[in-house]
Amino acid sequence: MKAFAKKPMTTTQGTAANANTRGIFAMIGAMIGFTATDALMKVATATLPPSEIIVFRSLLGAIFLAAIMRTQGPLPEIAKMFHPRVFQRTLFEAVFIVTYVIALSLAPFALVFSVLQSAPIMITAFAALIWRDAVGWRRWSAVFLGFAGVALVIKPSLQGLPPAMALALVAALMVAGRDLTSRVIPASVPGLAVTFASLGGMAAGGLMLAPFETWVMPSPWVWLVLSLAGLSVAIGCYLVIFAYRTAETSAISPFRYASVAFAILIGWIVWGQVPDTLAMPGIALIVACGLYMMHRERVARRSPAK
Repeated sequence: MKAFAKKPMTTTQGTAANANTRGIFAMIGAMIGFTATDALMKVATATLPPSEIIVFRSLLGAIFLAAIMRTQGPLPEIAKMFHPRVFQRTLFEAVFIVTYVIALSLAPFALVFSVLQSAPIMITAFAALIWRDAVGWRRWSAVFLGFAGVALVIKPSLQGLPPAMALALVAALMVAGRDLTSRVIPASVPGLAVTFASLGGMAAGGLMLAPFETWVMPSPWVWLVLSLAGLSVAIGCYLVIFAYRTAETSAISPFRYASVAFAILIGWIVWGQVPDTLAMPGIALIVACGLYMMHRERVARRSPAK
């Protein structure tokens, strides 16, 4: 019987498990924060133009994030946010936020949010086609199935894509470009510097869109909505940084997709919107393929054979 007894967990294993648990909870908290931010921005689109929402949310987010991080000690070298690769990433971020917020103002929240989750699928395809990353047939199959899921959500027709869904797709492409660029940012650049650069890029994107829109004075209620959006994005950024510094990436990354469930729930509670019978399986395909590709990438790192 002793041969089948469970071996006691070592101190090192226990410490790693506890760190991963904290990281998972932090990642789930971050996804709640980011999903709440997007929902609050959609609420604000009822009375404010997208450019105004983007600028105020980004500036408030930067202020709240600086305040949160300052409680942890001196801020890291923020000046490194001007590194060329960080600037390149920031350009992707600026285009992303403009297309995404406009899409949010035009279409159901859960659908726009779900299309955005196709970015990891695009990253795998682009990494293979542009950087010649080795991608086996399993991951290519997941890519094609993921794009089939996107098609079920956006419902293209002979007349083309609905404008909101086209913008959501562009936003996902920008996220893919942003995250691919993140791979080549030197490790010497602190994550917080990259985050502040992103928030600054978003504000700049909103300002570039501003000449084409008419800004209005927000009501006290809308100021509260924008402030909460800024606070929730700051909390989300802080928790993501904490999660990746605390836990193993392979343990926490799958929990990014928890945001899809939060988005569907918020869309139903706030706007009474539920994905239709085509969109729901499409969303499920996007999430399943994204999770599967994360699994295959872990396998690929352990063995070159796919």
